[in-house]
Amino acid sequence: MEFPFKFYLYEDNAYIYDMNQKRIFQMGVEESGDVEQDVEALILDSGEEVSKEKAWEVSGLDTLGES
Repeated sequence: MEFPFKFYLYEDNAYIYDMNQKRIFQMGVEESGDVEQDVEALILDSGEEVSKEKAWEVSGLDTLGES
């Protein structure tokens, strides 16, 4: 079974694409959420596909739980 997520960077933000739902979401500590459909196409066409680790680093999620 294929991993159902891809990770993208676009304009200094990290995004996660759910291939099952065909939806993309912004990742972040301060702001996370849905992405407008027109912006979603830009991210998928022009964004850089990156590893999960890189997306977590850019979004700041890698720092959660650190003391």
